[in-house]
This record gives sequence, structure tokens and C-alpha cells, in this order.
Amino acid sequence: MNILALDDEFYALELLKSALHEVAGEAAVYLCRDVQSALRTAREIKIDVAFLDIHMPEKNGIELARDLKMINPKINIIFATGFSEYMKEGIDLRMSGYIMKPVTPEAVRTELENLRNPIEWKSEKRIKILTFGNFEVFVDGNPVKFDRKQAKEILAYLVDKRGTSATYPELASTLWEDEEYDRTKQKNLQVYIASLVKTLNSVGINDLILKNRQGILVNTRIVDCDYYRFLEGDVKAINSFTGQYMSAYSWAEFTVGYLENQLQKIR
Repeated sequence: MNILALDDEFYALELLKSALHEVAGEAAVYLCRDVQSALRTAREIKIDVAFLDIHMPEKNGIELARDLKMINPKINIIFATGFSEYMKEGIDLRMSGYIMKPVTPEAVRTELENLRNPIEWKSEKRIKILTFGNFEVFVDGNPVKFDRKQAKEILAYLVDKRGTSATYPELASTLWEDEEYDRTKQKNLQVYIASLVKTLNSVGINDLILKNRQGILVNTRIVDCDYYRFLEGDVKAINSFTGQYMSAYSWAEFTVGYLENQLQKIR
């Protein structure tokens, strides 16, 4: 499924992007900040669903919706706006939905599940991560090959942290244990992180690794992970744990003990 998301306000567009990735992480989402780029995208790619802001420079969302329907009569138009007075115009355009800002994942899910022109789309996440046994990553069912083993270990460590950030000195201590975090290691760490991001980008994944003031973290909302499902009480994941977890990494032994304790409580 191809989704177009248009909003000239940066934070509103980021909020919409986050909601779309949470609800339909397997969809291709095209973000646009202006009308011309939205039209250009719609001419180049068959857009199934368009989330449009209404108050835009140049041309408002209502006018743009008419243009998009000329390009693709079956497109599903969903207005995402802070104004309710355009509802009638939207109905006249045979819109699919109307969301009041701020956009929430729940509102997006409701609209995608009730499209005027239904589209087959899977809610399964594109990224599958296996931690019980060896650490492996799959995208669209295909194994991801990492150029550097250190890059793969960094991702493994971030997955282990379950969405909390890791500082750069912390990552260095994971890779080099008790060695001093000097300038050389700082440079090497940047190389490994860049390699990790490059590998993910090469398989169409550009939002798995996030950054904040503390460091970097993994976006847990877009992955299917046996470790996470275990903690959520998924029976299949619980039964698949046989005492092995990220076997190649010594630091993972702490989580093994935690999982075994959880398993005892469950049984």
C-alpha cells in the first residue's frame, strides 16, 4: 500500500508519520511538505491513500484532493486537519475519512480499516528480529547481512534495551568491555553506527534507529521480536525460549537470567 502524507507543518507531519508507521509499518509512506511535491509523487507512484492537511500555502487540501482524484479516481482521501468546517466539502468530494488534529494512531487505524475504496494491506511488521538462540534480523522475510559484525552487535544491544537509549560510551563499553573510551574508539564507533544505518537503508529501513540527546535507540514499534512477544505473554514466544538468547554476545547473559526468572513465574 502506498500512502501520501501532506502537511506543511513539520511537527504535524512527524506526528502523522509516527502514527502511520505504528499502524501500517509495511506500507510505503511518502511525506510531502508542499502541494507540488505531493502532485509530483502522485503522478510518479500510484497512491492508494492520501492524508491531507487542508490549510496549505499555494493551494488548499480540498483543491489538491480534486487534482489527486483526476490522477487516480480510486484514491482514498483522508483529511487531517484542525478545522471541522470543511466536512461538507469533503463529503461532496466523496472523501474516505476526516481526522481532527492532533492525529493519533487509533484514528489512523480506524480510517485505514474503513476505506471508501478498500485496499488489501497487512498489519504485520516488515522487520522480524529473532533473539532466542543467535541474533538475526529479517526484512520482508529476507535475512539482513551486515557489513561489520560490530554494527550487528550494536543493533543487538539496542534491541536488548527495548527502546531505551544507549549512550556512545555505553555502546563502546559493550564492544570493547573494560578498555578506555579514547578518541580512536570514538571514531571507530561512529564508523560502526554509520555502517549499521547504511545497511538498514539499503533494505528500505530508515526509521529503525532513532537518535535523542542521550544517544541512540531502536524503534520497537516497527519490529516483530520474539523477546518482546515473550514479555507480552505470547505463548508461542514463551515456548520458543529454551535458555538461549543472543548466544554470540557475553553481555546478553544478564537477560538470559531475567528471562529464566520470568519463565519460572509464568509456569
